[in-house]
Amino acid sequence: MLSIYYRSAYLARYRDQLPGIDRFLAFFKVYGQNFSLPIDRSGVIKFPVKTKSLFPIPAMRPFAKPYVDICNDRAQAILKRAEKADASLYAFWSGGIDSTLMLVSLIKNAMPAQLERVVVLLDEASIDEYPAFYRDHIRGKLKRESSTLFPYLLGGKNIIVTGEHNDQLMGSDVVAKLISKFGAEVVHAPCNRKLLIAFFAEKMGEANAAFYADLFEKLTAAAPIPIKTNAELFWWINFALKWQSVYMRVLSYAASNDLTRDYLKSCYVVFYNTEEFQLWSMNNLDKKIKATWKTYKWPAKDIIYEFTNDADYRDNKIKRGSLQFLVAEHPQFNFIDDKLRLHEEATPEQFYAEENDFL
Repeated sequence: MLSIYYRSAYLARYRDQLPGIDRFLAFFKVYGQNFSLPIDRSGVIKFPVKTKSLFPIPAMRPFAKPYVDICNDRAQAILKRAEKADASLYAFWSGGIDSTLMLVSLIKNAMPAQLERVVVLLDEASIDEYPAFYRDHIRGKLKRESSTLFPYLLGGKNIIVTGEHNDQLMGSDVVAKLISKFGAEVVHAPCNRKLLIAFFAEKMGEANAAFYADLFEKLTAAAPIPIKTNAELFWWINFALKWQSVYMRVLSYAASNDLTRDYLKSCYVVFYNTEEFQLWSMNNLDKKIKATWKTYKWPAKDIIYEFTNDADYRDNKIKRGSLQFLVAEHPQFNFIDDKLRLHEEATPEQFYAEENDFL
């Protein structure tokens, strides 16, 4: 079985039985348990799980299209898709930067008839995260439904749009922890192996920290562009290793086992999952964060500001993880295989890769 998504919590039951699993699980002490599952789309690292990469990194080439134009073009294409399919367009909105920019792009580019198709999926936490946007741009203007219904919408005929992958374009929220520990000056400082080991060691111990420093040096050597600073290093780890799990994780909560490749192609849309967005990211390493954590994703916040005129959100909004609260009430499958079958259980013979870099 080749997995295109898996859960670390399931692997943990085998940490003392399968070589390499315990060391591999140290990764999640830094990156979180369930939503940061690495599948290396650069092809450099062999993880102890049999996986298949669905999203090769685009070949590097010069790309000058502005980020705002990519957002507008993406929104127009999604709106036209819903119109052509005569389908509703369900848009996840958490109140955070990524989903707010996605919704702003849809609103700006929609004709009145197209906007009628948009249904905002939200909950009380969404409103609490950005009450002014809800008040001024959603309430009384757009259709709304509870986002807790999302598992039952997956696999249907309507279009689902998530605001995923902007984190992978813009950097990594691990940088916030780096700043907290070492200060903002480390963000754009040259990559420092000793700093990396010190940062990891607090969570995973010295031996594992040195191992992961070696592993990530191997990963950065395969990057299509030079990785010079600490912020660029953590961006590249995020960009290369987490793209696929971020795409798949919402699907792991589907209420039915009816997912198909045709469904993913026509109805399941991750807003920032395009070659153009990725090329922008690779060509604009200086447009992810400035000097402080509040400036993380500043190009996205600038576009939101142009629409809302909300300087407080632009200047002070920071990333807040929202998916964990949305999915807390729902059961999750432990594996999705390359045939898009959802599995609650799998044997080591099915999922374990004996040849791996963690032995």
